[in-house]
Amino acid sequence: MFPDVVILAGGLGKRLQSVTGGAQKVLAKIGDQPFLEILIDYIASQGGRRFILCVGHGSDAVEDYFKNKYRDREIIFSREEAPLGTGGAIKQGSRHVKTDLFLALNGDCFCVVDYKHLIADHKKNKAQATLAVTSVPDAREYGTIDFGPGGEIRAFKEKQPENKSDYINTGTYCFDRNVFSLVDTPDKFSIEYDFFPHLVGKDFYAFVVENRFIDIGTPERYSWAQEHLKTLKG
Repeated sequence: MFPDVVILAGGLGKRLQSVTGGAQKVLAKIGDQPFLEILIDYIASQGGRRFILCVGHGSDAVEDYFKNKYRDREIIFSREEAPLGTGGAIKQGSRHVKTDLFLALNGDCFCVVDYKHLIADHKKNKAQATLAVTSVPDAREYGTIDFGPGGEIRAFKEKQPENKSDYINTGTYCFDRNVFSLVDTPDKFSIEYDFFPHLVGKDFYAFVVENRFIDIGTPERYSWAQEHLKTLKG
């Protein structure tokens, strides 16, 4: 059984407002489809059937677009009444999860991932959390991830000034349903800065993905996605 999928779809997207005009960035079009629809369709092509969308900014537009969109998959909306941060939003959305494990993804990122392989790796390692990572030739724009030969995550590193290849977070996670019981968190928190560093040493693993990572967080990256995502949709 494919696990439930929680997707962040409520960020403000300030850096992309010159393109979106302030509309929700996950609805930004790639060709004739919203970016989030491409992501959902890709996960569904591998077996995903139950999606929990964490909505906040622009929630009405997201809900209007997706509420009656599919007959072969279920869409649930987890609405923030006030901004919860990436961690708070996923934690709230996880209350709708019915499966023992769940996937969580950033709704403005895309990476070709074999989700069944990711899930199998997570189970094999008896992990509480597994983070899909990929190597980029120039990691200066990103925080990076240090992990051991068996995949155990050892540390998260801040952005570095030197131009070098390193592993970065793809915004794709596999979590045990009760993962948020491992770290004491407030209602509003960042999954990247307030949660993941505290999971180190608690059965937290990296899953290496060889494919190019795409996010549409800036006009430049969005423009690149327009040209290349159609070849990577699977």
